[in-house]
Amino acid sequence: MKGCGCKICNADLGDFTNDLVIAGESLKSVINSLKEQGLNVSIKLLKKHLNAFEIEYVDEKTIAQIEDCQPITIDLNQIDFSKYNFDVNQPETVIAYLQKLNLKVYLNQLQIVLQLQQNMIDGKSPEVPTDVLKNLAVAFQIFEKSTAMGILVNQKEAIRIVENLGLNVEPMLQLPPQNNVSNTPDSETNQ
Repeated sequence: MKGCGCKICNADLGDFTNDLVIAGESLKSVINSLKEQGLNVSIKLLKKHLNAFEIEYVDEKTIAQIEDCQPITIDLNQIDFSKYNFDVNQPETVIAYLQKLNLKVYLNQLQIVLQLQQNMIDGKSPEVPTDVLKNLAVAFQIFEKSTAMGILVNQKEAIRIVENLGLNVEPMLQLPPQNNVSNTPDSETNQ
């Protein structure tokens, strides 16, 4: 058995195929090159071969989607803030608005995941697609970063665990900023 044992490797064209893909050739172009070498393979077999060697590739569908994308241009001076419920001169209202917006995005994505899980439980679908779960994780990361919720929750949980162990957690003293501290030695201040 040569290479991964597929039709491509058995024809001693595994390295040739891998080199073409690594060089940036499209999958259609690689299939045509293999035809020129006397080997007729499907796109499915080619992808399976590349996956066996863990060679990354971009298929034509993804390339078409990328080529169809147009950049969104936004002129920040032209944004109409009147449709939002905050005063741009009060940063805390902007932050609160963004936090609520990010929470809504997260909750919407969570609802999608829960519905797909229910479909799986009901036997309507075999599994929850991994890309949907990844989208939920990304939505949570965005929400967590905009609220610092993870830090607050983790800190409270840590304090609760320590206190359950019988230890007492004292509130931290508020230290003055570094530039307000004098460099005068203690002996001079105690005189």
